[in-house]
Amino acid sequence: MKLHTGLKRSAVLLPAMSALLCLLAACQTDYTEEALQTARNFALEQTRMLPEISRNHIRYSTPVLQIDSLFEHRSMSLTEYAHIRRNIDFNPQRHENLDQIISQFVWEMPKEGFSVIAIGRSCRDMSYWEPLKVILKKVVPRRKDYENARTNAIHYVTNNMLYLSNLERVRVRTSEVEIRETSFNLEYMFDNQADSPPGEWKKFLDNLKEQRDRRQYSVIWSADDGKKRIVVTGFGSKESLHGWTPSCGMVISADRLNEYTLEIYQEGPREPDKPKKTEKEK
Repeated sequence: MKLHTGLKRSAVLLPAMSALLCLLAACQTDYTEEALQTARNFALEQTRMLPEISRNHIRYSTPVLQIDSLFEHRSMSLTEYAHIRRNIDFNPQRHENLDQIISQFVWEMPKEGFSVIAIGRSCRDMSYWEPLKVILKKVVPRRKDYENARTNAIHYVTNNMLYLSNLERVRVRTSEVEIRETSFNLEYMFDNQADSPPGEWKKFLDNLKEQRDRRQYSVIWSADDGKKRIVVTGFGSKESLHGWTPSCGMVISADRLNEYTLEIYQEGPREPDKPKKTEKEK
């Protein structure tokens, strides 16, 4: 009895296709989908306190994947042992897929105002992804102009106001600041300039002339003397604090600072022994 031609072809093709599928499965180089499913299950398990509509966002939406390296895979290298010579022809190959990485799947929650982040570790090809923890993160917008002014003022104090005490210098580097729009007439703020290096006072005055169209802001810290303030005064743009650069620094009384204050741009940290004012007290 003769076998039908179609059956003959099927009998030949099926084993070949099965072998090809097995080969493709063995050569898999990306395990992101498997890692995502593990991360999704772990995130759902850890966020049972959220409303079900939020958990559905984790179930069905595609998260953002963020990756960073932990350490690189290092192949075994041969070294000399006793009288056995090292094989100088041995050249171990580095396999990047075996690098250890830390990765996180980030779901931006549209209504809650925070993100759900599943953090885990794995090889670089995302194989063997192991969950570590889930966090709910609320992103606070960076106050770029404030941070720029604070950083520049800290550098100015560190390099120029060397007469401050160690405690004051530590306070300047580590604490938040108060920023005020001020109206100091800096040309007449300093009486004795006899000790200034030649030409430095003229350079300072010339610099002030260039800043006449820009708004003046002062960055402020408390001094060791509770009645005094550490003040670094400089200039932003014509409209705001943007682009603030320092011009001079001084330690003056709080009362004198108040005299030259036009507006409080950023309130400073509240002192521990001073309760915050209530609406009635204001």
